[in-house]
Amino acid sequence: MTSDKNLFSALEEKDLKMCIEMGDHGRYSVSGVGTVAFQREHGAPLTLTDMMYVSGLKKNLVSVVMLENKGYDVVFSKGKAFLRHIAKGYTKRIGIRVKNLYKLEVDDYAALSTKAKLVQSQDIGKLWHKRLGHLHHGALKIMHQISTGLPKGKLEQVDTCKGCTLGKYTKSSFHDRDSRVETILKRVHTDLCGPFSTASIAKQRYYVIFIDDYFCEFKALFEKESWKKIKALRSDNGGEYVFREFKDFCAVEGIKQELTTLHNP
Repeated sequence: MTSDKNLFSALEEKDLKMCIEMGDHGRYSVSGVGTVAFQREHGAPLTLTDMMYVSGLKKNLVSVVMLENKGYDVVFSKGKAFLRHIAKGYTKRIGIRVKNLYKLEVDDYAALSTKAKLVQSQDIGKLWHKRLGHLHHGALKIMHQISTGLPKGKLEQVDTCKGCTLGKYTKSSFHDRDSRVETILKRVHTDLCGPFSTASIAKQRYYVIFIDDYFCEFKALFEKESWKKIKALRSDNGGEYVFREFKDFCAVEGIKQELTTLHNP
């Protein structure tokens, strides 16, 4: 099931009078059914039939039960997912484990939607751009002229290569200014880390410095012992401490919230 119409090569939009309930108790209506195909770099396209169009869905999901109903065995082993056709006997890897879920390996594939024919020649140029170590396209044209073995025709790529773009990104340096405070409890740093793929002995997958009521207890205890008030609370902008109730608490207690860039000091 998916909420992206552009992935469908064929889609019949109709009200199936069916709702999908997710783990967060959200309910989403099924608005159609169709076919989604992915062109792989090697081998035949990977085609998924009876794919449901579910508007509002945040992730694309593949049902193992539906694959079994269509005559396949799905095997999960050592962080990899394999699909075996029961009648024909062939097996191919279709996914890898990412944290606690298995992800379908289609990141480097192009969806065969209604616009796929317009970008077919560009996909060939993109493929050889990757095979030659992300060689820039000017040199790729020269290689095509002075070498043999490359496909005939133009090896052009109109779309920007995501890997090349990310590789050229730079991070701005932090200011050298020392902003350390002189007294205790003038600023408290906090963050939430997790989930971890392996749980602790106590079956926990997160650790946190302060959160919700525990922060209130910490604040009351240390303010009473030190006779000082917390003036500022600094955390990254990950979302754990920017919900309305906590903002209201800080406003009532006169605590200034300082939010840094996500995943940075």
